[in-house]
Amino acid sequence: MKILLTGANGYIGTRLLPLLLEQEHEIICMVRDRRRFAAQSNLSKQVTIIEGDLLNLESLTAIPSDIDATYYLVHSMSSSGSEFGEMERKSSSNFSSAIKKTNCKQIIYLTGIANDEHLSEHLGSRLAVEEELKSSGIACTILRAAIIIGSGSASFEIIRDLTEKIPFMITPKWVKTKCQPIGIRDVLAYLIGVLHNKKSFNQTFDIGGPDILTYREMMMGYAKERGLKRWIVTVPVLTPRLSSLWLNMITPVPYSLARSLVESMKNEVICQDNRIHDVVPRKCLTYAASLHLAFEKIDQNSIVSSWKDALNRGYLQSNFMDQIKVPQNGTLEYKVKMPFERKAEEVFENIWSIGGNRGWYYMDWLWHFRGFLDKM
Repeated sequence: MKILLTGANGYIGTRLLPLLLEQEHEIICMVRDRRRFAAQSNLSKQVTIIEGDLLNLESLTAIPSDIDATYYLVHSMSSSGSEFGEMERKSSSNFSSAIKKTNCKQIIYLTGIANDEHLSEHLGSRLAVEEELKSSGIACTILRAAIIIGSGSASFEIIRDLTEKIPFMITPKWVKTKCQPIGIRDVLAYLIGVLHNKKSFNQTFDIGGPDILTYREMMMGYAKERGLKRWIVTVPVLTPRLSSLWLNMITPVPYSLARSLVESMKNEVICQDNRIHDVVPRKCLTYAASLHLAFEKIDQNSIVSSWKDALNRGYLQSNFMDQIKVPQNGTLEYKVKMPFERKAEEVFENIWSIGGNRGWYYMDWLWHFRGFLDKM
């Protein structure tokens, strides 16, 4: 089959691509700028890269007319304020207009569970995207997931940062909200399983793992797996803005994304049914098992993709592109090389002596405080 993969350089797209290639599909990867497509150096002849900006309808003329199916893996959560809602609508509207001019027979869209009556702006915008895609007249398969657990996912990295860094947490009341986390391996299996599966045409499925947990239970579960002692106290006074600033300070998540996540955390994200099992039979991993797999990838330094890997701001000025480094293995690296005239043993002795009895070169008291926290 000939498949169009949008969001090919995002967290999900980067992991889905090799699985599609294993099944010998011909893949058209659509990205906004091929220079920021990290996977292009080792792609096979089965892959073609095209450039297209979903906010610019004219740029979508590059989409081939003979595609059989498409994955819509695009979102605008890192946009500021209420901007992302309009960007989501416009992107999906443009895509719908472009795709119905092709021979595409199936659109597969991965989104969030949206079963509550009073949805956040973020989750509400995802429902609007579903309607835009359905308006194309092409059979849509919509997979709604809660929190995705995997090395590099935004949700996992937030849980990881909070639990690893803070022994004693004063948290907002949304940590008591229930959700149904699902491992990244299971998400990918469902994305592959519904492809060209006529039982999934014009259907919407909730997908989740076997565990229903609160966010507090997820953080405490993480701490248990890592052998960490953690204390969490919940207070009702932290507003969404303060909660977002708190996440922004403790984790690498930008404020705009943190605000979208916090506002969505007031909604329970639990599967209404398990109809997906009739279409793609699968026993999903538990939350603990998904954590173990994520830890293995981190320990092996083999994180395939990260939520940071894709830009969400359209094109950058070309004179800046050469100065921007694409994240590899989920991290950005800063390397400096300089020659030393001393022997290697003397240089390494100085490096390994930093901290300890010698202390640190800057704010030594803060490093001692950090050590105290780590011992808690």
